Amino acid sequence: MAYRAGGMGVHFLNTNLISPKLDPTKPQVLIYEPVNDKLVLVAAEWFVPVMPGVTEAPTVLGQTLQGPMEGHAPIMAPGLHHWDLHVWLWKDNPSGMFSPTNPNVKCPKTGYSYSGDAPKMVH
Repeated sequence: MAYRAGGMGVHFLNTNLISPKLDPTKPQVLIYEPVNDKLVLVAAEWFVPVMPGVTEAPTVLGQTLQGPMEGHAPIMAPGLHHWDLHVWLWKDNPSGMFSPTNPNVKCPKTGYSYSGDAPKMVH
Protein backbone atom coordinates (compact mmCIF):
# COMPACT_ATOMS: atom_id res chain seq x y z
CA MET A 1 0.00 0.00 0.00
CA ALA A 2 1.41 3.38 -0.92
CA TYR A 3 1.26 6.00 1.81
CA ARG A 4 1.01 9.49 0.41
CA ALA A 5 2.80 12.38 2.09
CA GLY A 6 0.93 13.69 5.09
CA GLY A 7 0.17 13.11 8.72
CA MET A 8 -1.84 10.48 10.50
CA GLY A 9 -2.55 12.33 13.72
CA VAL A 10 -2.58 11.03 17.29
CA HIS A 11 -4.41 7.69 17.61
CA PHE A 12 -6.43 6.65 20.67
CA LEU A 13 -7.43 2.96 20.58
CA ASN A 14 -10.42 1.66 22.55
CA THR A 15 -9.48 -1.99 23.08
CA ASN A 16 -13.00 -2.77 24.40
CA LEU A 17 -14.33 -2.31 20.85
CA ILE A 18 -11.91 -4.73 19.15
CA SER A 19 -13.88 -7.48 17.47
CA PRO A 20 -13.98 -9.23 14.10
CA LYS A 21 -17.47 -7.75 13.67
CA LEU A 22 -17.36 -4.05 12.90
CA ASP A 23 -19.98 -1.56 13.97
CA PRO A 24 -20.00 1.50 11.68
CA THR A 25 -21.09 3.65 14.65
CA LYS A 26 -18.23 2.51 16.92
CA PRO A 27 -14.74 2.93 15.44
CA GLN A 28 -11.99 1.37 17.54
CA VAL A 29 -9.70 4.38 17.05
CA LEU A 30 -10.27 8.12 17.20
CA ILE A 31 -7.61 10.29 15.55
CA TYR A 32 -6.71 13.78 16.69
CA GLU A 33 -4.51 16.53 15.27
CA PRO A 34 -2.32 18.51 17.68
CA VAL A 35 -3.30 22.19 17.32
CA ASN A 36 -1.43 24.48 19.71
CA ASP A 37 -2.12 23.02 23.16
CA LYS A 38 -5.21 21.01 22.16
CA LEU A 39 -6.04 17.81 20.30
CA VAL A 40 -8.73 18.27 17.64
CA LEU A 41 -10.76 15.29 16.38
CA VAL A 42 -10.07 14.76 12.65
CA ALA A 43 -10.74 11.10 11.78
CA ALA A 44 -11.88 7.67 12.88
CA GLU A 45 -10.29 4.31 12.22
CA TRP A 46 -11.72 0.83 12.16
CA PHE A 47 -9.14 -1.75 13.29
CA VAL A 48 -9.24 -5.56 13.25
CA PRO A 49 -6.26 -7.67 14.34
CA VAL A 50 -5.55 -10.84 12.38
CA MET A 51 -7.21 -13.52 14.50
CA PRO A 52 -8.67 -17.01 14.20
CA GLY A 53 -11.91 -17.03 12.27
CA VAL A 54 -11.12 -13.88 10.26
CA THR A 55 -10.16 -15.21 6.83
CA GLU A 56 -10.99 -12.23 4.63
CA ALA A 57 -10.47 -8.50 4.90
CA PRO A 58 -13.26 -7.00 6.99
CA THR A 59 -15.53 -4.32 5.55
CA VAL A 60 -17.30 -1.31 7.03
CA LEU A 61 -19.10 1.65 5.47
CA GLY A 62 -18.96 -0.16 2.12
CA GLN A 63 -15.15 -0.14 2.24
CA THR A 64 -12.68 -3.00 2.60
CA LEU A 65 -10.12 -2.48 5.34
CA GLN A 66 -6.51 -2.23 4.17
CA GLY A 67 -4.05 -4.98 5.00
CA PRO A 68 -3.26 -7.19 6.59
CA MET A 69 -0.17 -5.25 7.60
CA GLU A 70 2.47 -5.29 10.31
CA GLY A 71 1.99 -3.21 13.43
CA HIS A 72 3.23 0.38 13.25
CA ALA A 73 6.54 0.26 15.17
CA PRO A 74 7.55 1.71 17.59
CA ILE A 75 4.04 2.36 18.93
CA MET A 76 2.70 -1.07 17.96
CA ALA A 77 4.62 -4.33 17.81
CA PRO A 78 5.37 -5.31 14.18
CA GLY A 79 3.97 -8.77 14.99
CA LEU A 80 0.50 -7.29 15.59
CA HIS A 81 -0.79 -7.95 12.09
CA HIS A 82 -4.05 -6.18 11.39
CA TRP A 83 -6.39 -4.52 8.91
CA ASP A 84 -7.39 -0.89 9.27
CA LEU A 85 -9.37 1.84 7.57
CA HIS A 86 -8.92 5.56 8.21
CA VAL A 87 -11.95 7.75 7.55
CA TRP A 88 -11.36 11.51 7.55
CA LEU A 89 -14.77 12.60 8.79
CA TRP A 90 -13.86 15.89 10.46
CA LYS A 91 -10.98 17.18 8.30
CA ASP A 92 -10.89 17.43 4.53
CA ASN A 93 -8.33 15.12 2.93
CA PRO A 94 -7.21 15.91 -0.65
CA SER A 95 -5.79 12.35 -0.82
CA GLY A 96 -9.27 10.94 -0.30
CA MET A 97 -11.61 10.27 2.60
CA PHE A 98 -10.20 6.73 3.09
CA SER A 99 -6.48 7.49 2.64
CA PRO A 100 -4.26 6.42 5.58
CA THR A 101 -2.52 9.82 5.55
CA ASN A 102 -3.73 13.39 5.18
CA PRO A 103 -1.50 16.20 3.84
CA ASN A 104 -3.71 18.71 5.70
CA VAL A 105 -2.77 17.21 9.08
CA LYS A 106 0.18 18.98 10.65
CA CYS A 107 2.05 17.29 13.48
CA PRO A 108 4.78 19.05 15.47
CA LYS A 109 8.34 17.76 15.18
CA THR A 110 8.35 17.01 18.91
CA GLY A 111 5.90 15.57 21.41
CA TYR A 112 3.36 13.29 19.74
CA SER A 113 5.16 12.93 16.43
CA TYR A 114 6.82 9.90 14.93
CA SER A 115 8.07 9.67 11.37
CA GLY A 116 8.37 6.31 9.69
CA ASP A 117 7.77 4.18 6.66
CA ALA A 118 4.43 2.69 5.68
CA PRO A 119 3.81 -0.66 7.36
CA LYS A 120 4.73 -3.79 5.45
CA MET A 121 1.88 -5.83 4.05
CA VAL A 122 1.73 -9.48 5.15
CA HIS A 123 0.01 -12.56 3.77
